[in-house]
Amino acid sequence: MSGRAVQNLLLSLGGLLLVVAAIVFTVVSWGQLGIEGRAAVLLGFTGVTLAVPPYLAGRKLTATAETVAILGLALLFLDGYAAYEFGLAGLDRIDSQHYTAGLIAVVSVIFAIYGHVTRLKSPVPMAIVLAQFPLLVLALDTTALWVTAALVATAALDAVIWTWGRRATATACFAVTWTLGAAFGVLTSAVQSLGFPDSFTLSVLLVAATALALYLAIRTRWTTPAAAGAAITLAAAVAYPVRMAISEEWWIVPTPLAAFLVAAVALEMRRKRLAVEGASAGVLERICQVAAVTAGIFGLLVAAPVAVPVAVALTGPFDQGAVVWGGAGGRGFRDLLGSVLVSPKPPVLVVLAAVALALAGLAYRVRRQRDPLLLAGAAVAAVLVAVVPVTWNLPFGAGVAVLVAVPVALGIGAIFAGGLRERVLGLLAVAAIAEVAAWALVSEPATLAATGVLAVTAAVVAWRATTPEVPVWAAGVATALAGGEAVAAWLAADLDARYVTFVLLATAAVAAALAWRMPRRGLGVEIAGYGLAVTGIGLSADARMLSVALAVAGVIAVGTALRTDRRKAAYAGTALLLLASWVRLSAENVTVVEAYTVPVSAVLLAFGWFRAREGSSWVAYGSGLSFSLIPSVFALYGNVYPSGGAGWLRPLGLGLAALVILLAGARWRLQAPALLGGFTLAAVAVHELAPYVSELMVSVPRWVPMAFGGLLLLVVGATYEARLRDLRRLTSTIKGLR
Repeated sequence: MSGRAVQNLLLSLGGLLLVVAAIVFTVVSWGQLGIEGRAAVLLGFTGVTLAVPPYLAGRKLTATAETVAILGLALLFLDGYAAYEFGLAGLDRIDSQHYTAGLIAVVSVIFAIYGHVTRLKSPVPMAIVLAQFPLLVLALDTTALWVTAALVATAALDAVIWTWGRRATATACFAVTWTLGAAFGVLTSAVQSLGFPDSFTLSVLLVAATALALYLAIRTRWTTPAAAGAAITLAAAVAYPVRMAISEEWWIVPTPLAAFLVAAVALEMRRKRLAVEGASAGVLERICQVAAVTAGIFGLLVAAPVAVPVAVALTGPFDQGAVVWGGAGGRGFRDLLGSVLVSPKPPVLVVLAAVALALAGLAYRVRRQRDPLLLAGAAVAAVLVAVVPVTWNLPFGAGVAVLVAVPVALGIGAIFAGGLRERVLGLLAVAAIAEVAAWALVSEPATLAATGVLAVTAAVVAWRATTPEVPVWAAGVATALAGGEAVAAWLAADLDARYVTFVLLATAAVAAALAWRMPRRGLGVEIAGYGLAVTGIGLSADARMLSVALAVAGVIAVGTALRTDRRKAAYAGTALLLLASWVRLSAENVTVVEAYTVPVSAVLLAFGWFRAREGSSWVAYGSGLSFSLIPSVFALYGNVYPSGGAGWLRPLGLGLAALVILLAGARWRLQAPALLGGFTLAAVAVHELAPYVSELMVSVPRWVPMAFGGLLLLVVGATYEARLRDLRRLTSTIKGLR
């Protein structure tokens, strides 16, 4: 240990022993003295302790002097406790809470004077810290209003101390006490109903706290946190009396409105750069800027509870379960929601309107971030309009008309906006289209009308938009809506619902053709067409219809492969056609699948042989081999044997064929035959050996398989590097095949 560390240790231990000795004396030996003796001992011991530090400081023993001074502070409190506990001069008749507060105040004053006289470093800061507690101790058993008043008054005292002595401790204590007081007051205004007189008093306290924060923001270097705190407390001070004067249903409105008002005033003051005595224009501008930003954020935070009823309103149509046309009947929008208790009310609309106007006003004042603020305001305004039908419980037809206006307006705005605004408005329009479409599905007329209008709107946006992304998005949305309109028209005509699959596939085919002729917007149309095709396949009524749907989708994919930039679509087309044939075989309960698959495979392999010198072996032989091998493997594992009950024919024939294909692939270095043949051969081997392995596992003791597995792991682990090299060599060999 260094010399300084040893010194500090000795001083700490010495001070601790002295305090323990004083406590022991007070508690144990006190009763042996009379009142006069007790007082003499207390005063004498404390006086000697406080008289020693100046002498030690004069001898350059500063650390020792500071330690003894702290001991004197402890003795002052011990004296006060002892005097009260044993009723010295009738002190025990005073209320304990009041006596504690008074004792802390007296000791803090004495220690401040002591520090000023002796010029020691620690007494005055410790006296300032002690001064934080008297008022708070007095207010502990009272109401929240008195606690707030005590904290704010203590913060004011800290401000006076800092102004008088420029003590850093006073600034730190002000930060802590003011923060606690302001936070307690703001929270009280948020969760308690005090009645109008007390609410006005609390508002006055918060205004006083605001003034203190602004004073410190101007006079100290803590400009940013002080200005931020002042903005929040001022907003709460303005809002709370208003809240107490209105009905409980509207309580959510005043606080965000007050916060936005404070932000607006701060921005206006920043613009005019009002002169404040003792503060430069730069400091004032900084205070106004921080206050405006903080008040705006605070307004958004206190407006956040409206997100719950708004979310209920926006997600309501998605919670309806299966779509039943005619479900609207004569009911209003709110009646269709499951969570009526948390649906939005008129105060929610007021808050949303305030947020939208605040963002628009801020965009008007702040030029650098104008576009993001305007777009955020547009998003809030769109949400506002979208929840109007639920809030006012409009009739279903009128509500859908209001909702349709949102994406139409956003789409028109996107057309004339350009740049970032076009992208964001286009995205908002897509979200609004999804909302409207979900609501419209409750009613047949609404579905037909709304889907058509939305499809036309999206198509116009795709035609007129200028940014690279928006036309693609809009074209895709228009295609999806066109598919939905086609399905709705089909069902509205009372046609067979089972054939909706082919309505969607027909729309997907048209989309594939249009995508070919629309190079700029075709990607969105093409992707939406894929989605329609997948949806149509998923809606297939039975296995036979699924087979036909897969075949149609395969034809569409093969047709798409005619495009020079979509050659790889041929792989998807081949896979879909294969699946179509396999599903059909399964649907018809065909047992000898090879009778149907082998001839087709022979034709495909013949075609592939003519292309064998071009490209990969997967292109040449993959489809032909898969067309026979994979259905046969499924039939093998499904115990579907040829007629006659000879269950050994299929595994024998399939195994021999797979072996030949594997050897052929190895001989001519062809990847597709090698992998497909090897996979099929392994599948056949596992199928044939599984019963024997299972029987073996049952007949031997149970520890044997575990022992074998453990031994295998040991061997593999011991030869891990060699096995890793073998795996890499095998991978390299497979990659080297054509």
